[in-house]
Amino acid sequence: MFVVPPPPANEAARLEFLFSCGILDTPKDERFDRLTRLAARFYGADVAFLGFVDDRYQWMKSATSDGVAPWIERDKSVCQIMIATGRPLVFGDMQSDPRLEGHPIVPHLPFRFYAGVPLLTEDGAAVASLCVLKREAQDPSAVDLEPLSDLAAIAMDELELFRRNRELARLAETCPLTGLANRRGFDAALDRAVRRARRTRAHLSLLLLDLDHFKRLNDTLGHQAGDEALRRFGTILGAAARRPDDVAARYGGEEFALILPDTDAAGAVEVAGMVRQALVSAAIPHPDGIGGLVTASIGIATASPDALPDPDTLLSQADAALYRAKHSGRDCYCVSDCTS
Repeated sequence: MFVVPPPPANEAARLEFLFSCGILDTPKDERFDRLTRLAARFYGADVAFLGFVDDRYQWMKSATSDGVAPWIERDKSVCQIMIATGRPLVFGDMQSDPRLEGHPIVPHLPFRFYAGVPLLTEDGAAVASLCVLKREAQDPSAVDLEPLSDLAAIAMDELELFRRNRELARLAETCPLTGLANRRGFDAALDRAVRRARRTRAHLSLLLLDLDHFKRLNDTLGHQAGDEALRRFGTILGAAARRPDDVAARYGGEEFALILPDTDAAGAVEVAGMVRQALVSAAIPHPDGIGGLVTASIGIATASPDALPDPDTLLSQADAALYRAKHSGRDCYCVSDCTS
């Protein structure tokens, strides 16, 4: 009888490595596609795929056929067994194997044979699976997994290279003053967030934040004071990006952004309130600010699962909301077409 396995003991480290790669919801990549093609040809499989498993989903980076869904909930995945154990897995006939009895997906699959190996980090954490599927059952004892394991090791080398290149790119996408993502990093992150929201059919919220009367602060107190205000606000916004997929960015000048995946309008408003309260507590001096302190105007746009716009549209909606916040007295937030 199938039972959803518990997360492995190294789940936190596993997820930290996976998220550090920045590979989820990235475009097709020939480096991985050639490996799944080789796996399918070597094993005479109907389908071969490479899937990364985060805390909630298995997302297919590469698949040789549309017969495999681009993503699946983790608790409905067969590969989650490998993620939990870190060991290869073979089912000669998934439809009759007692280990999969009661599985929510297997009875509906056109495949019977399954063989997979995990992609392992140096610390032994399984972050992905490389698998082959066949429509016909096969004797599991006759399966040689060594070639599949070799291909998985190559895939892991490519993933490590992807991660290191991502680290280099992150340096180029980081604002040196605030430590947040810069405009280039923001654009890339928003594109990934929109793709993920489309895949998972989840809400996506975007906050644009502007420090009020910042030019006046620079002109009166000097650029050093202005830079200090930007640094301190960057710290506040970085702390608001609490989850691995949240992204805080310096959008440009005194304008900042916060990308909040899996967050509806109410959640975005809550985060905006926290940021405003943290700004009050920080007590950053401003000659014309309320109480002599720096304040911020915030525009909030939220995309629903049923109407996910492209990145440019979502950005335009947040920018329009920010404009209304500024023209509603500043030191406030605006959600779509209403202010608070």
